[in-house]
Amino acid sequence: MIGVALRGLAGRKLRAALTAIAIVLGVAMISGTYILTDTIDKAFTSIFVESYAGTDAVVSGLGPDINFQGDTSEQPPVPASLLEQVRDVEGVEAATGIVSDESAIKLLTKKGKAVETNGAPTLSFGIDPAQSAFNPLNLREGRWARGRNEVVIDLGTADEQGYEVGDAIGVSSLRPVEQFTVVGLAQFGGVESLGSAAFAVFSIPTAQRLLDKQGQFDAIQASAASGVEPAQLVRDLDEALPASVAVTSGTEQAQDDAGEVSEFTTFIRYFLLAFAGIALFVGAFVIFNTLSITVAQRAREFATLRTLGASRRQVLASVMLEALVIGVLSSVIGLFLGLGLAKGLNALFKALELDLPTTATVFATRTVVVSLLIGIVVTLLAGLFPAIRATRVPPIAAVREGAVLPRSRFSAFTPVIALAMIVLSLALLGYAMFGDDVSTSNRLLSIAAGVLTLFTGVAMISSKLVGPLAAVVGWPAKRVGGAAG
Repeated sequence: MIGVALRGLAGRKLRAALTAIAIVLGVAMISGTYILTDTIDKAFTSIFVESYAGTDAVVSGLGPDINFQGDTSEQPPVPASLLEQVRDVEGVEAATGIVSDESAIKLLTKKGKAVETNGAPTLSFGIDPAQSAFNPLNLREGRWARGRNEVVIDLGTADEQGYEVGDAIGVSSLRPVEQFTVVGLAQFGGVESLGSAAFAVFSIPTAQRLLDKQGQFDAIQASAASGVEPAQLVRDLDEALPASVAVTSGTEQAQDDAGEVSEFTTFIRYFLLAFAGIALFVGAFVIFNTLSITVAQRAREFATLRTLGASRRQVLASVMLEALVIGVLSSVIGLFLGLGLAKGLNALFKALELDLPTTATVFATRTVVVSLLIGIVVTLLAGLFPAIRATRVPPIAAVREGAVLPRSRFSAFTPVIALAMIVLSLALLGYAMFGDDVSTSNRLLSIAAGVLTLFTGVAMISSKLVGPLAAVVGWPAKRVGGAAG
């Protein structure tokens, strides 16, 4: 029966190839989505991990900081005087203050306009060149900023705007625009690109002045002395410092920061996977119809096999083997096509002015397993009903011209099931459009489920709708021209 199945596929190469395209596209969407979002996740994680690579403990303000508009920031600043207290704690090898912001500072082009970041932040840092262990940036040209009007900018901005070491650059902050000298060009760790984001690095006093944080740090980083475990350092600092501050490990802080960003990539992942699901659904529908037509056309062939002694199980296995071959080949092709699709999606985001950080492409084991498994399982499920129909061909059909497949005993319930699915789909769509207190994710999920359920319900009764629809559509022509003949 294996030979019969393979010869059957070989005799219908074009039909099999066209059938496989839908599954290829669906699996490629799944694979490409996971590759793209995993790569973005890795880039963001690398940024935060490298930001705290030399940090064993982080001291930050405890509780939300409420501004005059009633908004809250994540953590209030800590007094700069706390830095000496941290350095005096036994077990601390070194410590430095952090001054940073994501929105207050803008770099200006040579024409005096703000550098366009397409909605991405312009990160600003205050760095102490003497504390290189805490510096997540790699200096590519020049030196670190030390003076009042010196700045280090990122390589991407320098390349796009034509800035070089020694050039003057305008900086807009909470104060009037000031002119700075570019004294260095830097890159964020090993990340190839920060997307559209830019950054500016100043000396700590300059950053405090520009960000209106004189006498304050956003946090304090500390490293443990030789022989002191990071967990012990966290406990010692927590005991020695005031109750108004919180102490966490560098690893925990990096994970917390990365976790906040992962919510964004999770949204992108689910958004793209929704399209992949639609593509797979369409692919399953195509496979179902194609195999149903094929089984109907091969009724006499299956009857002959039954006459020669083939069992129902062998006929079922023959049709399912065809579906399995289509599913495996389609899934493998789609899996690797996803590599190119991931790059295409990233290019699409850039065209839509959503430039995201990138690093080396991540091709995780999970991507391989999920893509292949979903592609193969969906194909097998789509081919199951046509395969079951093939087993119902009686041996006597081999000697009958124009033999047709017997109707299933469940076919009488098809209109009822279809009507129930249509009603369910309308309920889901109504819930999505008019439901109160429905989250965006649940609303989108309900719309997707409703549309797919509606499509399936209508498809199940489409054969019964063709006659009435044809009569309605043909009525005007019949009235004008009369009946044919």
